[in-house]
Amino acid sequence: MEQSGQYVPRARIGIIGGSGTYRLPGAVAQASVTIPTPYGPPSGPITLARVEGRAIAFLPRHGAGHSVPPQKINYRANLWALKSLGIEAVISSSAVGGLRRGYGPEMFVVPDQLIDRTWGRTDTFFDGTLAEGAEPAGVQHLPAAEPFCPGLRARLADALSERQTPHVPAGTVVVVNGPRFSTRAESTWYTAAGADIISMTQYPEPVLAAELNMGYATLAYITDSDTGHDGSVPVTAEAVFARLKKAQPDILAVLEATVAAIGDDYVPTRTMDPTAVNRIMALPVHGVAERPR
Repeated sequence: MEQSGQYVPRARIGIIGGSGTYRLPGAVAQASVTIPTPYGPPSGPITLARVEGRAIAFLPRHGAGHSVPPQKINYRANLWALKSLGIEAVISSSAVGGLRRGYGPEMFVVPDQLIDRTWGRTDTFFDGTLAEGAEPAGVQHLPAAEPFCPGLRARLADALSERQTPHVPAGTVVVVNGPRFSTRAESTWYTAAGADIISMTQYPEPVLAAELNMGYATLAYITDSDTGHDGSVPVTAEAVFARLKKAQPDILAVLEATVAAIGDDYVPTRTMDPTAVNRIMALPVHGVAERPR
């Protein structure tokens, strides 16, 4: 593809790195690009690389060195930028807390459902915004019964099973605004509502990906027991990052195995009108693309 006269390699698979995952050491980097979007800048430059022989685009969700808090991440810019590179499948990593028995620290989860408890986040591309010279995308309503792609979830679960890594192949994640952690009353409330794990970033990423007809799944790593329902000490940021550092080799290995399993036969479920998606992708951008390096 072209960005301001510069050729940028295309990729089918995007990886959004969560807390602690700011680069992919096993990847063979080809270029680093900063992509302007209609919604402002993404969290940072996107690294185009090859993993297990496949072209991928890697974007750290929180920016370099965890500089962007969860409630200020430019989720629309991130997903639009990935789509502009040709991405069809998005795999993310995420640090989460466990809320009930069976979802304990140092386990992985491949969520299949979410409960949104965030506020103030722009969670749709189809907000009625009009741009001069661009065709209106119209009002669109996203089917969201299955917010995470079953095909990508299956590949993540298989990668975990093959490595004999402790994991749960499904679960409901409740997403809170952050950056603070829960009160005990909130944690009890979320559990009563059916949540198994808790995150600050798993909304609106999945629905924004779906609005652009990209598949999305997440590799969630449990770092804590939230407010200590199992008798443990309530979560602290220090404990989260310490466990994440220890888990990085497993996180990266599972991501790489999942990339290898996404063959040319993978086709995302297209829940949105392609014409409407094309109109979103044709919106004028703000800023200038940075030369690939």
